[in-house]
Parts: sequence; C-alpha cells; structure tokens
Amino acid sequence: MKKFVFSILLLIISTFSYSSVKSEFKVIKSKNTLDSQNMLLDINKTSKDEMLKSGISKNYVDKIIEYRDITGGYTHLSDMVRISGIGRKTYEKLKLKFEEPKGVQLKRFNINKVDDKTLTYYGFSKKEIQSIRKYHEIGIIRNNIELKKIISIKKYEELRDYIEY
Repeated sequence: MKKFVFSILLLIISTFSYSSVKSEFKVIKSKNTLDSQNMLLDINKTSKDEMLKSGISKNYVDKIIEYRDITGGYTHLSDMVRISGIGRKTYEKLKLKFEEPKGVQLKRFNINKVDDKTLTYYGFSKKEIQSIRKYHEIGIIRNNIELKKIISIKKYEELRDYIEY
C-alpha cells in the first residue's frame, strides 16, 4: 500500500513540475518557409493540372488561364474580379491559393480590333467600353489624342504602353 501511495504522489509531483517548465526556444518561420508549406501557386506560370490539384474547380481554372492567355498575365491578384463569374467572395477564396504576381509584362492590343471581354480584362469600365463602341460607329480610333477624349486619363496612363491603333 505504501508503494502505491508513493507512486501516485510521485506521479502528481512530476506532472505539476513538468507543466511549470517553459521552453527556452521559439520556432520562427520565415515567409519563404510558410509559402512553401502552404504551396502558394504563381498565377502567371502554374499549369492547369497544378491548379486543379490544389483544389480549384475546373470552371475557375479555365477562366483564370483564359485571362492569362488574353492579357499576358496578372499584374495583381485582384485582377481576377474582372473575370465574369469571379466576384468578390470567390476572389477572396481564390487569392489564398496564389502568391502576389511580380514583374508581369502585359500583351499589346489594338483598341480598334479587340472585343468587349478583352477590354474588360484590361480594366476598362462598362462606360469606357460603350464610349469606344460609340466612337467606332463614326470611325476608328487613330491615335492617343482621340483615345484620351474617350476614356479616362488614368486608364490611358495605365495602359498607354500596351495600346495599338
């Protein structure tokens, strides 16, 4: 009986003394380690199969790749909201799968030949697209001076290096 009481007393003492000891070491994870553990994808380079394996639905993968093919890539993850069918809530979920893009060179496009979807992908507003289409009823946009009369100066400045006439 003495051995049993002694064993229980020893067990209680060791339990309390172990929980009061604090570790002197902290594990610090760098951003690179976290990214590799989370397996963040490069939205401008990741293949269709890799996106599907990461749990993104085929419908969204097809749209993400179509945008990338048309524009040349994503300059920001928030560009995804320009895609029909990807709203703010879907974007909030999808952005967790990708790292923020870096150093993307967009493709050049002819303002007189592209369709409305392409203009939307490049960030033109519905009002700007309507103004461009209305101008096309009269004739083509021949230069930057004419284009500046149709779209906002901010949009022109943002895209001037990619627009052809």
